[in-house]
Amino acid sequence: MLNRWVSFILILSFGMLSCYNSYRVSPETFAGLQRSEDGNPVTVRSNKGKNLVVTQDSKLFVLSDGGRRYPITPFNFKMTGSQLVAPDRDYILKVNSLKAFEVDVPSRTKTLSLILGSATVVAGAIVGLYFMYGQKTVGSN
Repeated sequence: MLNRWVSFILILSFGMLSCYNSYRVSPETFAGLQRSEDGNPVTVRSNKGKNLVVTQDSKLFVLSDGGRRYPITPFNFKMTGSQLVAPDRDYILKVNSLKAFEVDVPSRTKTLSLILGSATVVAGAIVGLYFMYGQKTVGSN
């Protein structure tokens, strides 16, 4: 029984990783996220016109022509016309081999849905266990 709860908690914790919306930005916009003035958030525009607020906790990614997705730390990389260097990740990538630049921002809707769904599953499991095993009394046959 303990293994089931541990598995359930692990599944929920991995589910928390999916509480982001991904937006593609232009290479020029992405290059603007190399540094921030005094660590302040930077607002950029996605390819579809949505304003995105990028902070130190935001997630940035670049996608290579081969389909690999490289995580990049915001405000801690250098991008020139020919290469992208991310020293904390030990990346040196050719810019012409990158096909997309992404910014992931937290999604309130997905996060609330995950929390409500998880609470519903836990409540359902408790009610299901109660009805499955029934109420036991001492001394009854």
